[in-house]
Amino acid sequence: MNPAHHSPRRLAAQRGFTLMEVLVALVVFAISVVGLVALESRSIDSQRAAQQLREGERIAQQTMANITSRGFLELVARDFSGNDNPPFPYDDEGVDPGTRLRDFHRPPADIPAAEVVVGEVRGQYLVSRRVDWIVNPLNQPTANPPPVAEWTLVTGVEVDITVMWIDDTNPAFPAPDGLRTIDLEPDMTDPASPDFSPFVGSVRLRTVRVNDAVLPPADGVAGP
Repeated sequence: MNPAHHSPRRLAAQRGFTLMEVLVALVVFAISVVGLVALESRSIDSQRAAQQLREGERIAQQTMANITSRGFLELVARDFSGNDNPPFPYDDEGVDPGTRLRDFHRPPADIPAAEVVVGEVRGQYLVSRRVDWIVNPLNQPTANPPPVAEWTLVTGVEVDITVMWIDDTNPAFPAPDGLRTIDLEPDMTDPASPDFSPFVGSVRLRTVRVNDAVLPPADGVAGP
């Protein structure tokens, strides 16, 4: 056996080379683990964002169904605060925001409000509603709100629903400390608005409720 193969210098070189390999492997492994953890965290955030969006869509559709189930005359005659013959457009101003909060992941079942549902988040969503009239520019009512005799000149009403929530799934746009769901406003979801806030998630639905009402004759004025 050749003694040169076991010289201290060669053994030291072998040990140094092996240690370098281990260090490089550890660094590569650490980088890989950090990347996987970051990817997993982002995947979880994406799943949570998708869940929030689906729930927001469900709440918006349910709210829209509740409003459009009302008759045209009811939408024209009374606003969301219960005031008679309101001017257009009217919205939720004057309505307690607390009554417009909705819970995340709470099934629409007959469950007592005080009973906790697994996975729910209380008050995560805020519903904003707005109703505006649609009229013929060449044949408009003489006033806003229109006199009862001129309700036939309102061809329909546009119903606008916005459901908002604080989106905490995007670390690039964190919400400010202390922001509450009850403080959200529709302008915060509009990129063209100076109040636009990228940390506010939203779903918006709009539809038209046509004037399908037949007014009874009153003061000599016949319905359509």
